[in-house]
Amino acid sequence: MKSEICSNEWLTEKVIPDYNQFTKTLNIVDLFSGCGGLTLGAIEAAKKHQLSSDIKLAVELNPQAASTYEKNFSHSLSTLFNGDIEELITNYPGDELSEAELKLQSENTNIDVLLAGPPCQGHSRLNNHTRSKDPRNKLYLKVIRFVELCKPQFVIIENVLNIKHDEGNVLTESANFLEGIGYTVENLVVKTAEYGIAQKRVRHIQVASLKQLDLSLVAYEEKAVLSDVIADIIDNCENSKNTFDTPSKTKHTERIDYLFDNDVYDLPNEMRPDCHKNKLHTYKTSYGRLRWDKPSTTITRGFSTMGQGRFIHPLRRRTLTPHEAARIQGFPDFFSFTEYKTRGNLHLMIANAVPPKISAMLIDLYLSQKN
Repeated sequence: MKSEICSNEWLTEKVIPDYNQFTKTLNIVDLFSGCGGLTLGAIEAAKKHQLSSDIKLAVELNPQAASTYEKNFSHSLSTLFNGDIEELITNYPGDELSEAELKLQSENTNIDVLLAGPPCQGHSRLNNHTRSKDPRNKLYLKVIRFVELCKPQFVIIENVLNIKHDEGNVLTESANFLEGIGYTVENLVVKTAEYGIAQKRVRHIQVASLKQLDLSLVAYEEKAVLSDVIADIIDNCENSKNTFDTPSKTKHTERIDYLFDNDVYDLPNEMRPDCHKNKLHTYKTSYGRLRWDKPSTTITRGFSTMGQGRFIHPLRRRTLTPHEAARIQGFPDFFSFTEYKTRGNLHLMIANAVPPKISAMLIDLYLSQKN
């Protein structure tokens, strides 16, 4: 079933839509916003339901991600806080309200949708088990504190799947608290390929609502494949000097040539660098070539590096460009990725983003059932 939102055709749009053409408004807050993937999905869902968007507050610590957010959402953005969320939310669920929290509460009334993607380094399975004790994991509870303070109607909290193994049981603690203040809570394992996103990305999403929702009605789609989302930009890099449309330089041309000359997708062990031969930490997908007729592997900040994963273009002897990675993440061409200082900053911003279609489909469902 097609959701008719954030479609593959939408990805090719060059002109930003008019998100404020309607009389009624969806009030949005985005905590740990990054460059704005969750927000983009939210305002697309609002537009589908003939609602303008008012982003009451966005909070992001990274200055380049915050600048990118501001550039892309200036049409709907009321307040952007580029700083530490602990300056705004000083306490935890159940605590007395501080002066800063009283101010935050008074400035954020009638919030319809709260979005949040708290830092997930402490939960990632790419890190060792001690990371589950990482103090950044407590930032998840800052989101729950905001819910307690401002009572948004609908809440989406995105994180890596391994948050389920957090030593502090942050998911259980959060769900119990939210249910105690009147929310219905569901924990979802989201496989992006089932949302029509051309990527094998798996994430955990905690959804909370003041109204009962049937999340089984999410319009799952047939899997999108790589060719669906990057075929039209395959040769953009040929004459471009723009970082966004050019791949990183690589020292692995001989290895890339081997994949194409032998028409294979996995590099044999004997062709790998010594540091990756017969090592327990080496993943089979490293030095691999993507398939044109299948979804991409998860986009990480290493998408320009052959040794970081399966990131060789299926039809061209190169790694992915930032533009291609952004498309795979579900960002349309009108979204501007220009506020960065280095190529590494750009790659990190794209990789850390949440595919917009995830929030779009969930909020579309919420608005459909709400009405």
